[in-house]
Amino acid sequence: MSVYRRHHEVVQAIERTCRVAEWRAGDIDLWPLASQDLFQEMFRNGGRETAQPRASFAIRAVSTLAVPAANLWKSRHNNLSELVSRPHRADAILLGDGVSLDMVDGSWRDRFGEPVVAALERQGLSTFVMQPGNLTRLPWLRPTYPANRVAAGAAIIAALAQGPKPQLPDHADVIGLVEDAGGPASSLSAERLKRRAGVLAAQAAAFERILRRVQPQVVFVVTYYAGLGHAMSLACRRRGVLCVDMQHCPYGGIHRAYRWSTLPPSGYSTLPGMFWTWTSRDAANIERWAPGNPWHRAIAGGHTQTADLAAGYGESMSQRVLKTIGDDGSFDREILVALQPIGGKRAKWEALANEIESSPSSWRWWIRRHPASTPAQDKDYARLLSLHRRGVVAGDPAQIPLPALLGRMDAVVSLASGAAAEAAMFDVPAFFLDEEALDTFPDLIAGGAAIFIGSNSLISEIAARAAPSCRRVVTQPSIEQTLDEIHHFAEDYSILCRETRRKQVNRVGGLVGEFEPPGAV
Repeated sequence: MSVYRRHHEVVQAIERTCRVAEWRAGDIDLWPLASQDLFQEMFRNGGRETAQPRASFAIRAVSTLAVPAANLWKSRHNNLSELVSRPHRADAILLGDGVSLDMVDGSWRDRFGEPVVAALERQGLSTFVMQPGNLTRLPWLRPTYPANRVAAGAAIIAALAQGPKPQLPDHADVIGLVEDAGGPASSLSAERLKRRAGVLAAQAAAFERILRRVQPQVVFVVTYYAGLGHAMSLACRRRGVLCVDMQHCPYGGIHRAYRWSTLPPSGYSTLPGMFWTWTSRDAANIERWAPGNPWHRAIAGGHTQTADLAAGYGESMSQRVLKTIGDDGSFDREILVALQPIGGKRAKWEALANEIESSPSSWRWWIRRHPASTPAQDKDYARLLSLHRRGVVAGDPAQIPLPALLGRMDAVVSLASGAAAEAAMFDVPAFFLDEEALDTFPDLIAGGAAIFIGSNSLISEIAARAAPSCRRVVTQPSIEQTLDEIHHFAEDYSILCRETRRKQVNRVGGLVGEFEPPGAV
């Protein structure tokens, strides 16, 4: 059974029988965080994690204290003018995830947020852009505030201050269910949850100070369930600002971040207030798990990056790359290989390399690294990245924005990559090499947009199923129209937050449990 399936089943069992919707520390709803932490622990214990192990506490402490200086040092040559040192007034905020970035014309841009920022500019509105991470991807396209300052400051404050005390009803029963299912449960220990709450409380307090200075009408986040997204969602809830999660991967199957068997009456304070989805079906799936709940809504705004294709952006990008690699136009199949940094899959990558080496010379293979991959993680598929034969494109030419590639592809090959869902928008068939795809993308497989195959039959399957594409252009909703709808809902959301806060004050004579440590952003 896949990690995704095991996590899904144990979480459903927990939510059916235990009061995890009441797990709180002050006003912090803990279950959305705890559920994600449980998945990460199961993922690591299953041998799937390929990231480098954490450094020692002493090294992490020194690195945390040195973050402001390190930011300046890394930006000194080519990014200092784009490094924003203090929050400033803007109509919106974009908080990226630090990895969903594309290098275009010599600078990094947020894959899903940049089209929205550009659309806001066309409406005469400004955006305060933030990116987390350790600044390994420079320079940025736009002036950007390094959100690692929030993470670093919160880590220091949480280590020194007493955070809110968690209330964990049925905690022992939850631990028992996880252990009975054969899963690790250390991420759900009371002490771990207390530390988690303290860090998140400090992060949210820092974001509240930023919100007070920026005064945005709406906040957009990418990958809300990773990094700082939960803290930003909480800060927005406290300030009455609508937080919008921007879809960055498919929701189909059993995605851990977009399915809830139970919700508190006022929703989860650590979840976004709105979810910007690619399709109406995705939006309906969100609404299915939060029927009638005004705290968590969905809007089908389309794939924001693909919307740029309508302006010729994707075609100009792909034409530029074809010119760079000296395209002679003699290939009758264009195949994208979407790599994924998942542990324990080296044998599958080796088998794929063998298949490519024996494939027809009239086929061209684009070997594309995952945007979050590190050089250390590239080792598992190093042979694919180093293939040298006619008809193989690897390295920087294959890293152009995904929609620009998909518009020219005839097939997509991966272990179980979400690129398959984006390929389906272009009517490009996807071929999965790993059984996990059966759990994560059942809708794509059932609908015929993708199939699971063994790598040794890949060539024959592509030859039979992937006819040369007609270079279809995807029709997308207008980003400006979606933004208008979001701004209308943002006003209603702000009123909802004010009324709820007033009722809480009247009931208890003042809000309790919120954590506001001292210190400037």
